[in-house]
This record gives sequence, structure tokens and C-alpha cells, in this order.
Amino acid sequence: MEQAELSARERRFTEAFLETGDPAAAAAEAGCGSGRAAAAGEKLLSRPAVQAALDRAWKTRPRVRPVTRDAIIQELAAIAFSDFTDFVRVEDGQVLITESRNLDYSRRAAIAGIKDTGKGVEIKLHDKQKALELLAKYLGLFEKDEADDAVRVELGGTAEWAE
Repeated sequence: MEQAELSARERRFTEAFLETGDPAAAAAEAGCGSGRAAAAGEKLLSRPAVQAALDRAWKTRPRVRPVTRDAIIQELAAIAFSDFTDFVRVEDGQVLITESRNLDYSRRAAIAGIKDTGKGVEIKLHDKQKALELLAKYLGLFEKDEADDAVRVELGGTAEWAE
């Protein structure tokens, strides 16, 4: 399989991302304006050619990624918002597994382990509830506002009030 060639911006982004682990900072360093660096960084990071370049670089460099607030939040978000259908699907009564080479970094980050059980393949994801809890704590969502005890919850398209 032939590797896609990176554009100059993608190459600068990839090099900066390998150093910082921060998509927004890497996008800014690659020439994206600061006002749109976060969105541009996420878009660049999701490109298959960039993912392939990062994978190749991580194979030849130490597997240590820079530890930054953004890197930690990205890892937690990858776990918190993972969807099992990214990894498996059911077609005609058969469970089909997505090949790991077709998963981007954030999808792979959500996987805790894969093993062959002898009867099939078992995929275990990291604890989604714990990741959501940590993100909610970081965002201050558990800080109670004494003035407003009512919470609006939407379930299956219906809205209910809880006190």
C-alpha cells in the first residue's frame, strides 16, 4: 500500500504535534490562525495521511507523548465519547470487527485490550463512565448552584423535570 504524501502544512503540523501533543498548538505552528487553530488541529489530526505519518513516527520514536492538559483531556474525551460501533458491527447476524489499521488514534486510545478467547475476539474499552466523571469534574459540572435545584433531563425525545 502506497503512503499518501503529506502537504507542507500537514508535515509541519505532524512535527509540531509530535513535540507538543497539542493539536491546536501544532496547527498554529503549521500556519493556521490562532482563531481557528483548535478546529484546524482536530481536522488535521483526523486526516488519514497525518494519522499514518504519526503512526510511522511513533514506531521509530519513543512511545512517550508529551503530557499536557490538552493531551490528557483528549485521551479522556476519546474514552468518554467512544462508541462500540466504531469497533464492531453486526451484519446478517454476524459480528464483524473493524480492522485496527482503519481506526484513528482517538479510537485506538479508547481500547483497553484485545484478546483471542479461542471462541472469538474480545475487545475491552476503557471505563467510559470514569472518563465522563473526570471530564465533568474538570469542567466543574458537579459544583451545585444552590439557586437552581431543577434539572432538565431528555429521555428518548421526551423532556421530564427532576427536583
